[in-house]
Amino acid sequence: MNGLTGQSSSGRLVPRDGEDNMSMFFDFGSPAQDLRAFKPSTTTQNQDPAPRGGIRVSLACIPCRSRHVKCGAEMPNCSRCQQDDKPCFYAKSRRGMRDRNAPRKKPSQGGKVSPVLGNQFIHGPNAMGYPVTNSSSESYNGPSSDTSGSPSSSSSKPMSSKRLIDLYYNFFYKAHPFVLPRYYFFTRLESDPESLKHLQAVMQYIGSLYAPDISSIEHRDLALNQLDQPNMPPNGFTVQALLLTAIALHCNDEMDRGREILDRATYLALELRMNSREFANMERDPVLAESWRRTYWGLYVSDSTFSAIRRAPSFILNTISADVELPCEECDYLSGVIPRPRTISEYEARDFEDETPIFSSGAYLIDLSRIVGCLLSLEQLPIKQREHAAANADAMLVNWKLHLPREKQGVIDRNEQVDEILFRAHILLQICLIFIHRPLSRLFHSPIEKISRCAPPPSSLDLADRDPRNLWLHTQKTLQAAETAIELLTLPCSILNHSPTAACGITAATLASLSACCYVLTGPEWYHTRDRIRLGLGGLKKFGEVWATSRQAESDTKKIARSVFALPRPGSGSGTPEMGDVFGKMNFADPMEQVVDSSGSVDSLVGMDMGWQDLREVDYLALLEGMGQQGLNGISI
Repeated sequence: MNGLTGQSSSGRLVPRDGEDNMSMFFDFGSPAQDLRAFKPSTTTQNQDPAPRGGIRVSLACIPCRSRHVKCGAEMPNCSRCQQDDKPCFYAKSRRGMRDRNAPRKKPSQGGKVSPVLGNQFIHGPNAMGYPVTNSSSESYNGPSSDTSGSPSSSSSKPMSSKRLIDLYYNFFYKAHPFVLPRYYFFTRLESDPESLKHLQAVMQYIGSLYAPDISSIEHRDLALNQLDQPNMPPNGFTVQALLLTAIALHCNDEMDRGREILDRATYLALELRMNSREFANMERDPVLAESWRRTYWGLYVSDSTFSAIRRAPSFILNTISADVELPCEECDYLSGVIPRPRTISEYEARDFEDETPIFSSGAYLIDLSRIVGCLLSLEQLPIKQREHAAANADAMLVNWKLHLPREKQGVIDRNEQVDEILFRAHILLQICLIFIHRPLSRLFHSPIEKISRCAPPPSSLDLADRDPRNLWLHTQKTLQAAETAIELLTLPCSILNHSPTAACGITAATLASLSACCYVLTGPEWYHTRDRIRLGLGGLKKFGEVWATSRQAESDTKKIARSVFALPRPGSGSGTPEMGDVFGKMNFADPMEQVVDSSGSVDSLVGMDMGWQDLREVDYLALLEGMGQQGLNGISI
């Protein structure tokens, strides 16, 4: 079995227990647009300027292609999909579903790839002896005096365009480095702007989010309008544009639309066979080939992240065969000197080498995203199987951490800069640990947590008659993971340089800490954890300066925090016993029935004679509406 790709040694996909390979494709609902939105265009072909007609698209439905099985190609549904009772859909192409009534397009001169472009990249700045300026570390210091800030102003448009691209590279690129590095992007933009038209619009939209003097609404609408056009070229740059748009919308509180666009990017990537190493290897320019590899793995990581937040049982690309080579280190990519790509097989054999080889930061993030695919199904298991499955999942995560080389055990690289890819990996590790252990711990999920879109609670488990030692173990592991995740925010760099997808992880860690203050901690530990909660809220506030999802997560978490800190904490007086003393008195079948129903009533605690005040004395509705915000056990939110 291929650990990273979910395929057997024969290359065929392996179905999960009780389901087939394609069932996971439709867990998220049908995308708003599928590959029918992509009509092949004669105006672009970025893989090879030779007149070979581009990538061949044979007549077969998308589900059959994804499973690498023979398709009968019947219309409107193929026989195999009918037999399997699965949805059937095709990619529209001239070689497949040609519309014979449509007028034949004339070749467009503007869409040809400049033959000089390949030479410019192959004989790039390093080969010619020119210094490469790594300007991705530059920071934006506020609006420039010579820029009006209006994207519709013709006089300021060139300056505004470059400035927005610079903001994209300064703030967003390091955490999502799959488009061309800055120097190579501007080089291609000068020689072949048509090929980057759609991608550039999305990058400008993301850059505008970081510009305090420019409204991002117009840039957002422009980018989305271009992506909705029917003549989008089916190539790697379109996949990159869709992927960036999906991430931006997801982090701007448009999670459903972000998921739909990510599905479009995934289907197009599979249609182009970006999951095969040949797609990148037939590219003449090594920097662009590396960009294609990074694009596929960027899809893979984003797919796992989106699915984890939605608590889906799997993610699409985890069921697809792939032999794409792993990305190189960021410094090599930025310099344009691309080393021999490392393979998945080499990575999986690393633990048996006498000297553990060092792979790129991206390789370790990809591996951790693969582990996420194994964890997502835990929620579907009954409680009797959950404990054993959690132990196996915990072992996978600990194994990942133990086998990290010394250079990758922290998030600071050899240049004494924060490695944003390693930051994503390490915070993902802690969130996975919380995902595994909190449902089996004493850190119960309050019903109020259901208001959180970023970190919704799982289905409740019946913890009656569970071994107290196991509950203690899961509680300690959850607390440790939550503290480690939040402390990553104290790194000496701007929080806005981190991936905005980390905000949901920070939310999950903060909610776990809130539960600890409510149910477990006393004395100095209670105050220590409350400070961590404030740190988590501060991180969400900083992310919220740019990203709407973070603003909403901060608001939701504050509402939950107000309800938690409105309650007397364990050990605060009134004869409240320690948690260890009341452990045997708790009804784990329903540990906290603070149920806020549709009428706004609040049920009392059931089976918890802990000396706490009756919950009916707490005006929950006032708290949830943002009232009574001060004087709640010393916290002012």
